[in-house]
Amino acid sequence: MIDETDKLILFELLQDCRQPLSKIAKTVKLSQQRVHYRIKKLEEQGVIKKYTININYPKLGYSRHSLYLDLLSVDGKEVDKYLKHITDINEVSCCYMLHDVSEWKMYISVWTKNIERYDEIQTKIISKFHKHIKNYISFQSIRSHTYFVARMLNRKKEAKCDIKGNPENFELKDIDWKIINKLRKKSNIPILELANSLKVDVNTIKRRIDFLLKENIIERFYTILDLKKLDLREYTFISRINPSHNHEIEKFIEYAKKDYHFGIIIKAVGYVNLYYAFYAKDNAELKSITAKVDKMLGKAVLHTYKIEVEDMIS
Repeated sequence: MIDETDKLILFELLQDCRQPLSKIAKTVKLSQQRVHYRIKKLEEQGVIKKYTININYPKLGYSRHSLYLDLLSVDGKEVDKYLKHITDINEVSCCYMLHDVSEWKMYISVWTKNIERYDEIQTKIISKFHKHIKNYISFQSIRSHTYFVARMLNRKKEAKCDIKGNPENFELKDIDWKIINKLRKKSNIPILELANSLKVDVNTIKRRIDFLLKENIIERFYTILDLKKLDLREYTFISRINPSHNHEIEKFIEYAKKDYHFGIIIKAVGYVNLYYAFYAKDNAELKSITAKVDKMLGKAVLHTYKIEVEDMIS
């Protein structure tokens, strides 16, 4: 069973999973030993699935493209084979399998510096699934606000918000990219282990990580959680809104930034121009949230796709 103290610990890990145990212990009013024990238990139970980082790709000149696929029936082994090809693409930041009730069955997030490179990646992905694709949609993000599930775990403390906007052109050294790629896979890796794996001295690793944090290239170190084990479901809605109703879109975004149920809000351009994800404990809460959204956006909505996340692949 996950209790309220576990949720407070998970909240802290979502804010910064590399912060000292002593700091988390002080915050949740437990000993370091008890905090360590609880974290290990949460890992063993599969509540904590992975330690990773959130990268500020726009600062490095990248734009986010979201690709949704609707697939005909395909067996698990074949999907796994295709997914290996997708997740090996450097520009793919994450890939989700979506619930059968969703109109779309797979979501892939891709970051590229130009539209030509994105077209190459989209073509490569669609070609892999060409026998099984019924339909697909793609759109590009303009601005996003990300909280993850943190606000559902602790409503008394302000949750960190990662904001991504217009692309810049900040250049990184090769060693920085090597560190980032290692931290994406395991952000709680000890500094010594990271230094040894890259054949670099510890002080250099510390300096480069401090630099990446100072320049807001790494927005946060955080944990990926199994929401089902927290008795939560994640719902994503992607909507095509009449552009002449921009006031309603901005009003909704401000509302979602204040409502603890929402984990990410994206203003986009393309066939879809609004993306938002929220968490609900049950159908009653789901209906309550969707009713508020419908009331706010109203007739401005031309089409909306409801998506329920089944599992994160990478």
